[in-house]
Amino acid sequence: MKRMITAVSIGFLAVAALALGSPTTALADDAITATVKTDPALHAMLPKSIQESGIIKLATDAHYPPCESFAEDNVTMIGWEPDLWDAIAKKLGVKVQPESINFDGLIPGVQSGRYDMAMECISDTLEREKQVTFIDLSVSINGIFTLEGSPVTDDPLSLCGLKSGAQKGTTFVQSVTDLLSPLCVENGKPPIATNEFASADATVLALLSRRVDFLVNDASAAAYIKKQSSQPVKLLVPDVLPKLIGGPIVKKDNQELADALLAATKALMDEGVYDRIFDKWDIAALKLKTPGINLVSKGATAN
Repeated sequence: MKRMITAVSIGFLAVAALALGSPTTALADDAITATVKTDPALHAMLPKSIQESGIIKLATDAHYPPCESFAEDNVTMIGWEPDLWDAIAKKLGVKVQPESINFDGLIPGVQSGRYDMAMECISDTLEREKQVTFIDLSVSINGIFTLEGSPVTDDPLSLCGLKSGAQKGTTFVQSVTDLLSPLCVENGKPPIATNEFASADATVLALLSRRVDFLVNDASAAAYIKKQSSQPVKLLVPDVLPKLIGGPIVKKDNQELADALLAATKALMDEGVYDRIFDKWDIAALKLKTPGINLVSKGATAN
C-alpha cells in the first residue's frame, strides 16, 4: 500500500479543490510540543544548505486525513504527519516549508532536488528504495473499504470479479494486482478489475458513486471515512492484506538529512512526543517501535 490514507466527502472535496495561497502547517498542540527544544548537535547534522536557509522544503499530498489534509482555511495543513514534521523541525532548529502536489510526483520531486524531503504516509518498498532513501517511522495496515450492503466480506474471495479503485502510483494498486486478483485466479474465480484514478479524491468519489465496488486503503482512515462519507461505508481487514512500514523520503544520496531526521525522530520518541502525537490522532496501532533507514531492505516488517 502506499502507506497513505484517503477519506473525503463530496463536500470536503469541493472545498479542498479550492485551496488557495501558499500552504502552511499548523504547529502541533502546545501540550504536545511544549517540551520540544532545539538540539544544537542535531542541528549540526543537517546539510549545510539547510542549516544556512533554516528551511526544509517538503512535498506532500494533503488529501489523506488523518495523515494530512487542509484545514477549514483551505491553506493550513493538519494531520498527524504535520504535527510530527513540525516537532521534528523544532528539534532540528529549522522550519518546514510544505507544498501539496499529486502523490505520483513526490518521488520525482525529491529525486530532482526540488524538495528536500516528502512525507505522505509513504510505504517503504524495495523498488522505492532504489529511487529514494526512507526514514521509516510508522506502520500501515491495509483494509478494504466498501459501501454497506455490498457483497464484500472478510473472505478475500468475495472480491473476485468485482471492480476495485485505487490512486495511481500507490502500493494499494499492487495489493490488488499482485495479491488479491491472483488469489482469485488460483481459486478458479474471475480476476478483480482494476481502476486507477489520478487523485485520492477521485478514488473515493468513484466508490460513493458506485463506479467501483471497493477500495484498498489504510485501515486507520476508517473513522474519518465513515464520518465524512455521504453514504454508510464499512471496513474489512482480511488477513491476507499486508502490514507495511514507511515514513519520510529524501534523495538517495542525502545521507546527512536522513540521519538528522532519524535522530530527531528518536529524540521525540525518547521524550514521549511521538507517542502523544499518535495518541492524539487515535492511530496508536501505527506506532513503529524502532525507526530506521531503509528498513525493508534490511528485512524489517510490521508484523
